[in-house]
Amino acid sequence: MNEQLHALVEHTIAQGVGARVFPLSWNGRRIWVKQAVPAKEKVWHRLQRFLANVTGIPLLRPTVSPGGKAGLVNEANTLRKLAARGVLVPDLIGEGANWIAIGDNGGILQTRIEDDVRSGNEDRVKQHITAAASALARLHASGVSHGAPLLRNMTIRDDGQIGFIDFEEDPNARMPLEDAQARDILLFVFSIQREFKKRPELLRSGWATYVATAGETAGQLVPLRKVIRLLRPVYMILRPFRRWLGTDALNGILAYRTLRKSLYRK
Repeated sequence: MNEQLHALVEHTIAQGVGARVFPLSWNGRRIWVKQAVPAKEKVWHRLQRFLANVTGIPLLRPTVSPGGKAGLVNEANTLRKLAARGVLVPDLIGEGANWIAIGDNGGILQTRIEDDVRSGNEDRVKQHITAAASALARLHASGVSHGAPLLRNMTIRDDGQIGFIDFEEDPNARMPLEDAQARDILLFVFSIQREFKKRPELLRSGWATYVATAGETAGQLVPLRKVIRLLRPVYMILRPFRRWLGTDALNGILAYRTLRKSLYRK
C-alpha cells in the first residue's frame, strides 16, 4: 500500500466528501475511491431466494452484495481476475480498511448514449449498443459473469473500447457460471429496454449482436431458455393488463417478448 495514497484518501474521507464514490487526483491521473456500505438485502431478495428454491432455477437467486469490507474484497478480487483475462476494467490502485481506490475506466456508456440520442446521432447510438452487447459476450467467453451489466455499469473510452465497472455482487459464488451469465443477459436487455423504451430496435440490435458474438450454441442460452419458458404463464396473465402496469413491469414484458421470439423462433 502506498502510504501517501492511504493518507490522502483517509484525509479526504475525514473531511466529509458527501458521496460514497468520489474522484481524486493521484500521480497526474484521475482515480476513484469507493467506500464500503452496509448490505442492501431487502424483502424482494428473500422472495427471489424462495422462487429459486421452488422452481429449481439458480439464476433467480439474489446476488446482493454482502456489504462492508466483504463487498469491497469481492470487487477487488473480481477486478484482479478480469484484468488477468483481458477484460477492460479499472486497475486496482490501493485498498484501505473501508475503501478501495481504482483507476478511471472511461465515461459512463449510458450517459454517452443519452448524449448521442439528444444530438440525433442515430448511427452512433446503435454502434454503442451493439458494442456493449459484443463486449458482454466476450466477457462471458472469458469464463466469468458480471452480476449487474447495466448500461450505467459499462464504460467507453475515447477509442470506443467498452469496459465494465461495479463488481460488488458475486453471482459466480451463488450459482453455476452459465446461470450467472444467463442472468447477466436478462439484466442487460432489460437495461436497454428500460432506458430506451421507445426504441425497440435498439433492444433487438443489442440482443442479436450478443447472440452473434457468443454463438447460438453458447451454454448460457440453455438456462436462459428455461427461465423464459417458465415466465410464459406470467407473461400471458399480465399481457391483457399492459395499460395498467407500472413502467418496470411493462418494460419487463417487452424485453421478455423480444427474447422469446428469438430463442423460440425455430
